[in-house]
Amino acid sequence: MQISVNNRVEEIPTEGIQFFGQLMERLSKQAQNEGGTVLAVKLNGSDVTGRDRSQLDELPLGDVQQLEINTGDPKVLARATLYSVADFLEKLLTELQSTAELFRLGNSERSARSFLRCIDGLQVFMHTLESCRRLLGISFELIFIPSDDTENITSVAENRRALFGILDSMIEAQSDQDWVLLADMIEYELVQSLEDWREIIPAILEKTKPDHPTLEEFSQMIEEHQQAVS
Repeated sequence: MQISVNNRVEEIPTEGIQFFGQLMERLSKQAQNEGGTVLAVKLNGSDVTGRDRSQLDELPLGDVQQLEINTGDPKVLARATLYSVADFLEKLLTELQSTAELFRLGNSERSARSFLRCIDGLQVFMHTLESCRRLLGISFELIFIPSDDTENITSVAENRRALFGILDSMIEAQSDQDWVLLADMIEYELVQSLEDWREIIPAILEKTKPDHPTLEEFSQMIEEHQQAVS
């Protein structure tokens, strides 16, 4: 059996271990001792990250030929992922605008395919947000979005619930085959809601900034100090 941790083959003691679940417990404890956590797992070449391990845990150790894990600070991973989500959101908004136009043109086949891609993208978007929330250890109920209107400040959780509400209404319009209504909802409700997330994601990143300065910030602080004393 070959075990690699962060792309480096390591010798992990396996005495007393009979099953995959026991091995993962040992690797998780090792990661915690080093100040991190297990972020990704590949078993025999297949990505099993986030999968239900109730059956995998009972897999005999002899059936594990190759195990690849990646460890690190989950908050660093979550913040990096949120930056990626911001780029993904821009592409999704472009696809949604195109889909609304296809529905209005009456191109049922192309609009249906495009709509399914959008739904898949929205599911990825919402799932990723929830994964990042868990990794950051935060509550979306407690993060509020800056607004010029202090009477209508909303939390991230409220914006997420609003997005789910729009999606439910869109699915109902699709079931009724009301393509004009669906196009209107995409363009005037869903797109607007997602555009709000252009401000929400930076707000989450701002609220979850590390307490200590980054290397770049630290270098800037030193430079400013040198200029002040010179």
